[in-house]
Amino acid sequence: MDKRPHPVSVWHYFSRFFFLLAVPVIQAILREPFSKVAWGNLPGLLLVAGLSFFQYDTSGYGIGPRDGGAGEKRPYLRLKSGLFYRRQKILPADCLTSAMIRSTPLLGVFGASQLILDTPAADSRKPSADLYLNRAMLSGWWRRMKRDVHYRYRASQARIFLMAASWSNPASGLVLVGILLDRTGKILGEELSRSLYAAANQSARLVALGLPPAVAFLGWLLAFGWFAAFVTQFFCYGSFSAGKTPRGILIERGILFRSRQYLKDRAVRAVSVRQTLMMRVLRLSSVYLHTIGSGREKDDRSLLLAAVSQEELEFHLNRIYPMDAECLLTGRHERKISPPRAALKSFLLLPVCHLLAVVILFLLCRAFAPFFAPLALFLLVFPLYHTALHIAAWKESFLAVSGKNLVACGYIRDQLFTAVIPRESLQCLVIRQNPFQRASGRCSLRLCIGTERGACFTLRHFSRKEAEALLSP
Repeated sequence: MDKRPHPVSVWHYFSRFFFLLAVPVIQAILREPFSKVAWGNLPGLLLVAGLSFFQYDTSGYGIGPRDGGAGEKRPYLRLKSGLFYRRQKILPADCLTSAMIRSTPLLGVFGASQLILDTPAADSRKPSADLYLNRAMLSGWWRRMKRDVHYRYRASQARIFLMAASWSNPASGLVLVGILLDRTGKILGEELSRSLYAAANQSARLVALGLPPAVAFLGWLLAFGWFAAFVTQFFCYGSFSAGKTPRGILIERGILFRSRQYLKDRAVRAVSVRQTLMMRVLRLSSVYLHTIGSGREKDDRSLLLAAVSQEELEFHLNRIYPMDAECLLTGRHERKISPPRAALKSFLLLPVCHLLAVVILFLLCRAFAPFFAPLALFLLVFPLYHTALHIAAWKESFLAVSGKNLVACGYIRDQLFTAVIPRESLQCLVIRQNPFQRASGRCSLRLCIGTERGACFTLRHFSRKEAEALLSP
C-alpha cells in the first residue's frame, strides 16, 4: 500500500512564482488591507497554492518485494507523482549507492527530515529520489545502521576549524554572498537589498584606517569573502564523524544543518589525500572518498578524514580502507614515472605570465594613475602563491602502478592531491597534447572514474612515451 510523504512536502511543490506573488500580496495587505492591489493578486496566489496541494495529494511511495525472475524477490522502492501526467519510478534496493538524511531547524519544527537516495542512473543533476519523511522514523533507521559500525573516527572541532580556514577561498565566499543578496532582493524587495549593499559599503569605509580607499575596499572585500567561505565550510563539516560498517561507511556532519550519509563500498571508486600549501606547512592533510552514483553529476566527493597528521592518517586509514592505505603510505610501487626536469618551465608558465601581468599593471598605474598603484601591488599575492604551488606540484607529481591500483599525484586548482584508483574503476583515459607539448613529447593525462566532465584526476607535463608504456596492458 502506498504511503504519503510528510505534509511539509507541499513546500517542495511550490514554484518560485508562488513566492514572487506572495510577498507583494502580504506587503499590500499589511499596508492597505482594503486596497485593490492587496486582493487583486490573491486569486492567482491561491491557484498556485492549490495546484501544489493537489500535486502533494497525488504523490506517494511504497516499499515491497518485486519479482526479479527465476522466483527471486528483489526489494524495491516505488515513487509516484504527477497531477495531470502520472509518473511512477521503481528503484531496486540493491541498485542504491547512497542514502542521505538532511535535517534543518525549519524541518525540525514540523518533525520532518529530507531523505535523498541516489543510483548511477537518472538525471545527473537531481537525486534519484527525494522524500520528506517523519524525522523519528528516519532517526530510528539511522540508529539501527550505527549498530553495525565496527570502527569510528571523530574529528575534533579544532581540526575542522583548521581545515575550513585552509580550504576557504575569498572568491567562492563572495559568490555565495552575492547569490544570497540577489535572491533576498528578488524575494523581499530591492529596498532591503540596497540597504544591505549600503551597510557593506559603510563598513568598508570604517576599516580603511588611513589606507588608500581602493586598497582598503579590496582588502575588506577579500577578507569578507574568505570569512563567508570559512563560516560556510565550518558549519558544513562541524561535528564530523565517520563509521565503517561491513558493507559501507556512515558519515555525519554539519552544525544546525545536519547531514547523515550512508555510502556503499561498491560506490567508492577512489580514495584521495588533499593538501593546500597552508596544510602542507602544518603537516596536515584531508582524505576524501570519490564515489559514483551520488551527488551532482553522479560523481560526488565525500570527506573521510579532516586535517589529520601523517601518523593519524596511517592509523585511521589502515582500519577503514587498509588496501588503499598501503598504496598511499608505503611508497612502494612496481613502476613509477614523474615529469622530467625540463617540465619545470611548463609548470611555471601560467604563474609567471600572471606575475608579469600584475607587474605591468603596477607600472602602468604608477605612471598614469598613482592612486591605484598600491591596489595593483596587492594583487602580487595571488601569482606568488600559485608559483609556490606549481613548484611543489612539479616536485611531487608522479603516476605509479601498485598491484591492481594506479597511484596518481598532481594538483587541482589550489590543492595538491594523491589518489589511489583501482584499475577496474578507471572508466576512461584521455591523453592530451597542445602544440608545445607535441614539440617536446610531453602530454597531460586525465584519469576518469566517472564521466570525462566530472570525476577525473588530471596529471600534467608527463612524457607521452613513458605514460603509454606505463598504462599499456
